[in-house]
Amino acid sequence: MKIRLLHLDGIRGLLALTVILGHWLGSRLGWGNVNFSHSYISVDGFFILSGFVLAYVYSDKLKSNSISWSCYSLHRLARLYPLHILTMFFTYLIYSNFYTAYPFEDPLKTAIYNLLLVHGMGLSNSWSWNDPSWSISVEFFCSVLVFPLLLKIRRNITLATISAIGYVLVIAVHQNLMASNDLHLYILSSGFIKSISGMSLGVLVKNAVTENGKLEEKKAFNSLMQLLTLSFISYFIYTKDLVTSYDGIAIIAIAYFIYSTTIHDTILTKILSSYIISGIGKISFSLYLFHTPLMLILDQIPFYAESGFKTQSAIFYTSLIIISVIGYNLFELPSYKYLKKKTDMHYIAKWKNKNAMP
Repeated sequence: MKIRLLHLDGIRGLLALTVILGHWLGSRLGWGNVNFSHSYISVDGFFILSGFVLAYVYSDKLKSNSISWSCYSLHRLARLYPLHILTMFFTYLIYSNFYTAYPFEDPLKTAIYNLLLVHGMGLSNSWSWNDPSWSISVEFFCSVLVFPLLLKIRRNITLATISAIGYVLVIAVHQNLMASNDLHLYILSSGFIKSISGMSLGVLVKNAVTENGKLEEKKAFNSLMQLLTLSFISYFIYTKDLVTSYDGIAIIAIAYFIYSTTIHDTILTKILSSYIISGIGKISFSLYLFHTPLMLILDQIPFYAESGFKTQSAIFYTSLIIISVIGYNLFELPSYKYLKKKTDMHYIAKWKNKNAMP
């Protein structure tokens, strides 16, 4: 079994928090000139991380055929689908009980898209239901349809080219990477294209880590470079200034930060691997998918709706952490383990029956 890279949990957790902060501040202060309005780049960071982690966990298994594509695909479905459906159901209960009308178009059609996990693939140009889950849709299909092909690419320059082309295609239409559901190139959504680019870059970073291994020299210099990179990423995400023209640099910075903190055991790597920071990363999927339903239901409580920004913030973040910890431990992780075990048992039994044939 692969050793869990705790610092990657930490990075994922921090990226998730920036997305939540962006949505929270936008919903409270207006969606205009607010801090964390560039946290859309954090979702691209998720795609890069997913490419890296999937390559780290499944590369050898898929290349050696010790796991079949169908078994791997069911593993991905077991990981992503249960929590998506649960939070969509919560969102449905909130909208159906507290809203006079759904605040998005075609609720029935988009519900079907969500159930089929295709709602981020360009079939609908507007947001629907649990809005952040569009990224789960594109990540799933990219991970099962594109990722296995990316593993077959031997040259990192090819992976870099694929990644760059995807980002350029999206930027050419939107002038930045703040795009998700819109249909792009007639058949692919911008979100799906970004997912391909991100996973390509993640596989590239994993290849570079494998080639170089752990490096111990120049710790002070590498610590400084990591700090400068993190400072740039943080400024990009936090600032109110219009910095979308630097999207490409932010993407490269995130990829470098993942690479550097993996091969260099610096103070930042230790901080990211700490119990609290990596713990946030472990529950980041629950944080990500629960935060919108929580915002919706809290707004229906008179005391909360009439409270000031600080009180609302304290209630929201405390509730979100508690719900996410409970959701992770009682639903997200158990459902994944159960479904993954059932999948593995099925394929083991299938393999035994095949080899038992005369």
